[in-house]
Amino acid sequence: MLRDRPYCLSPPARRSPMLVILLVLIAAVLLAADYAGLLGPLRLHAHAIISPVLVRMQQAGAWVESLISQAGDDQALLAELEALRAENADLKARLIQAEALEFENARLREQVRIEQAYPWKLLGADVIALTPDTGRRLVLFAAGTDQGVRPGMAVIAREGSNPPALIGIVEEAGPRTASVLLITDYSSAISAQVYRGTDVVRGVIQGQWQRGSRLILHLVAREAPLAVGDTVLTAGLSAELALNLPRAAVPPNVPIGVIEIVQDIGRDRIAGIRPFVDPDRVRYAWVILTSDESKK
Repeated sequence: MLRDRPYCLSPPARRSPMLVILLVLIAAVLLAADYAGLLGPLRLHAHAIISPVLVRMQQAGAWVESLISQAGDDQALLAELEALRAENADLKARLIQAEALEFENARLREQVRIEQAYPWKLLGADVIALTPDTGRRLVLFAAGTDQGVRPGMAVIAREGSNPPALIGIVEEAGPRTASVLLITDYSSAISAQVYRGTDVVRGVIQGQWQRGSRLILHLVAREAPLAVGDTVLTAGLSAELALNLPRAAVPPNVPIGVIEIVQDIGRDRIAGIRPFVDPDRVRYAWVILTSDESKK
């Protein structure tokens, strides 16, 4: 059987002495030929064949190296791009904050100018909504009793180059908000006055919002010296007149509007008034917390 047959390794082949002698002779001939300059053309031919291959290999190696370097550069560029995006977002947030601060500072500067020109201590806040009270012109003021707002206080605003002017009276006040009855509401009635030289004409301002947010000055004597262009101010007499309003502490001489037309009806003289500020367009206003006429 095959498995019973003994297995023997063959002895290593022995190199022939003739082969060794032949290789030595070839080497000697090549050395002699090289010494005699006979291998120059052969070497040049071989160099011409091998050089392009070596150049291609070097180019391939440089290309691979550039790919590796570019991959690293791309990662660096992506990281830098993300950093720039984050910085841009941060700058936008800071810009928005700066614009908000500038807007608030502008309001505060306006308040300071008003307080320097008039004997009033003011509290400013946003007018946040027109309350859905059917048939009445009410707005919601974003400050309340926590900030010192009380029913009966005058609310003013400013529009364009007009003076700061009355837009309403605080009707109700909660801890953080207050409802303001606009002067253009039909139920609004405020004592008013007009200065004519040494004369003072007094009457009552009533709202006429159905007629384009206008006002009328009535309860004025027929002979009262009123004229188109006269400025109408508060008289500060609301608490003394038995009017259907909170017993207000509206200070005198708060600008209201300008007379556009004067009419005589029976024994009365009535003046149509355009308010200095359209209450329906107001988005920021001030409550007159106190008034000190001695500072005028």
